[in-house]
Amino acid sequence: MDTKKAQRGKKNQNEANLVDINQIQENSIHTIKYKYTTFEDLIEQGEYNFYAIIYDASFPLEESNTLKYSCTLKLIDETTNCLTHPNNFSDNIIYLTIKSSDKDNIPYVHHIGDVIRVHRGFYSQKNKRNVYLNVCKDNKTKGSWCLYSINNNSNEPYLCSNKKYTVEPQDKQIIENNKNWVKNHFNKENSLVYPYQVSLDNRISDGNDNDLLVHVVKKVELDDQIVLFIQDDTDGCELHTYKYYNFIQENDIIRIRAYKVFDNNNLIVNEFGNILVVPPFSYSYKELINDLTKKLKQIKK
Repeated sequence: MDTKKAQRGKKNQNEANLVDINQIQENSIHTIKYKYTTFEDLIEQGEYNFYAIIYDASFPLEESNTLKYSCTLKLIDETTNCLTHPNNFSDNIIYLTIKSSDKDNIPYVHHIGDVIRVHRGFYSQKNKRNVYLNVCKDNKTKGSWCLYSINNNSNEPYLCSNKKYTVEPQDKQIIENNKNWVKNHFNKENSLVYPYQVSLDNRISDGNDNDLLVHVVKKVELDDQIVLFIQDDTDGCELHTYKYYNFIQENDIIRIRAYKVFDNNNLIVNEFGNILVVPPFSYSYKELINDLTKKLKQIKK
């Protein structure tokens, strides 16, 4: 009798496990076939799989005279970053260009520090270290990507180029390792450096080659746009931009890439610009908050 109960209990447990596995496999395919490469080992031209950290990203755009969309991401990893290559950083990071005929297959990146997984990216070094990822449906060897948020502890991607994505036993640990590393890395001085960054009081009418690091004081949502009231320790102004950037919240620190100045010295993001949220654990975030706090104390005096 006890044996039969045990067998029934084991059967029920197996059924429960099967349900859990089916739930997990709803959006993923479990295999063991991928080998991942670090950036220091990207030497010979060819196809590679890798995990990396997003350092910068362009806004997805439609290419002129084509039916394709593209964006470029600047990537770092534990072997290649501002601290490992302080004097020639831009020559050593990876420039990942993603192209697709489907706009939904292009990543819309929100946060600096998010983790990206790339499968079947083609590495080719010319003037820069480039990786090309073609996720077009008509490409027989099309690549794929997955994005993992740095703002939570989840090992599930928040965006993918494919509805079905591969999950291997090694992935969980790799994702956790990358998240732990980037939190420690960006907490260090000079780990997040933009050579063309200027202060708000030095903004120019056409800031195509300028970057801004600012604090979002207030956010106002209008019918066709959002208005962000921004400041650094030198000045403040308004930033008028697309509804797409609605993910930005008050008190965020944001990095604005390429802007233009219009009426009343306020800003818009230009066609090739982008806005990314700076992680709150980063040295750059804490430094700007400290500068703003000091400025406020000076004003009160």
